[in-house]
Amino acid sequence: MSDLPEDTLATARRKFKHQSRGFGLAHVLLVDFITMTFSLTPALMAWWAFALFLRWSWEQAAFPLWAMLAPGVLAGAFLVTCWLVRLCIPRMRPGTYEMKLSRDYLAWFMTLCLGHSVRIAGLQPFFFSFYLTKYLYWRAMGARIAYGVNSSIFAVLADYPLLTVGKGCTVGANVLLIGHLFLGDKVMLGTVTLGENVFVGAGAMIGPRTSVGARSWIGMQNKLLKDTLPEDSRLENFEWEHFNPASRARAVPTEERPS
Repeated sequence: MSDLPEDTLATARRKFKHQSRGFGLAHVLLVDFITMTFSLTPALMAWWAFALFLRWSWEQAAFPLWAMLAPGVLAGAFLVTCWLVRLCIPRMRPGTYEMKLSRDYLAWFMTLCLGHSVRIAGLQPFFFSFYLTKYLYWRAMGARIAYGVNSSIFAVLADYPLLTVGKGCTVGANVLLIGHLFLGDKVMLGTVTLGENVFVGAGAMIGPRTSVGARSWIGMQNKLLKDTLPEDSRLENFEWEHFNPASRARAVPTEERPS
């Protein structure tokens, strides 16, 4: 008799393959249109405002002084455009949704595409190098992340409206804070909450429906999904993986050796 979880996963995989074969040209073009609209709009508006400002300042008597404000114009135009575009996107709601053009799936997909714009515009190193700029960016994208969070420029955050990060947190390099997970032909959306003064080591993944209590320490390469850690928890490196505690080899008592 086959195991039920394996049958469920196999059925989901077959449904996803069947659905992917059914993607027609019109469907693919619509997806590309949505991707380009939400990924390119902030980038184009920001660089357009930057070019107009430089052209205007070129005609001013104190051009070098005005030109020093150009990076601020670029960043400000990008942030304002991201905020305005996000207001046009339906609110993301936690849950499990089929991968079709429904209200909740489109809300997630549009938000995901909007998050790609900072890399397309070439502004990711700038925004994530300073506390103020990355805080303003996170707020414009709808994330509830406190000011002064220590985050590596190589950390990856997605699904911003589902993220909550408290004061004093540290997020290491290649850490993935993400609010979605694919389940065959469906996508699961859930909140990610880090309490105050939480440390997340390099390479760790914090997935949807996960809550980490304050003052917790999460070592390298741990993977949390649908987990709840109490305050002052500590996970050693490589200890937690695939939603369950990694099995620890029980210590075998050894005979006392002579000194």
